[in-house]
Amino acid sequence: MLTGRKQVVLADVESVQNAVNGDRTKRVTRAKALAATVELVGVNTAQLGQVQGFRLTNSVEIDRVQYDGEKYLWFDGALYAVGTLGKARSPAKMLLNVAVYNDPAAARAVKEWIDANL
Repeated sequence: MLTGRKQVVLADVESVQNAVNGDRTKRVTRAKALAATVELVGVNTAQLGQVQGFRLTNSVEIDRVQYDGEKYLWFDGALYAVGTLGKARSPAKMLLNVAVYNDPAAARAVKEWIDANL
């Protein structure tokens, strides 16, 4: 199912350097799981995203109080980056317009957080 009510994870990921060997790894600094409505992005929003350099794929409607500036969303087994914010049908909600984010290390960090916490 492409759209509808889904469990999503809002997350922030940062790169951390290992003090012993100097390797850099990514880890989740904060995250929260919530239920949200996922829809395909509209034509106008997709075009505006292209102008801004984003290839937006989905719009995720969440409560305004639940969003705290997180940069990534995880749902349907894939990591998405928040591209733009929009107005939802209700003043208490907002739309996060997201694009697929192809960073295996960040996706692995979020998946590890999900496995450990959910």
